[in-house]
Amino acid sequence: MGRGSERSAPPNFSSGGGAPWRVIGVQLVFIVGLIVFFTLYLPHRARVLAQRAVINREQKINDFFHKSVVVDSTLQISVPIDGDVVTRHPQKLIGSLSPQGVESQLGAPTISTTDFRGGEHLTWMGTTHKLVASFTNGSLYCLTLEDRTTGHGVMVYQSPDSWHPY
Repeated sequence: MGRGSERSAPPNFSSGGGAPWRVIGVQLVFIVGLIVFFTLYLPHRARVLAQRAVINREQKINDFFHKSVVVDSTLQISVPIDGDVVTRHPQKLIGSLSPQGVESQLGAPTISTTDFRGGEHLTWMGTTHKLVASFTNGSLYCLTLEDRTTGHGVMVYQSPDSWHPY
């Protein structure tokens, strides 16, 4: 017979050869790799994604507020800030948005409440800021941006006469 017709005998694992230990070793390395992946990498990855989500939410809050509010440079009013009376230019809302419009830009609110007159108040919490959007008859009438570390903030209405920091 020629060379191509020779058959090799199947490996005999019961004869104490080294092949089964290599297979078991590869399986053990694979199992250890899975354990390391699930115990170390996945929790780390979840923390990284949560941190990115928090940073993204904070950025959305700031961007939305600055996009929705304009400074009225034609007026100046005196306001008390930290015991001193200072002159500031008031702010006012640029346009009127619906609750759905605000939610589409900021995502789901952290807190949603309704007052006794049917007004809706939606709150978004970031790491350093809290934004409260107040609606009456489905229209935005007040935005409140508060610094969570100091408790100071600003309430902005449709009219610059109602604007005031706190």
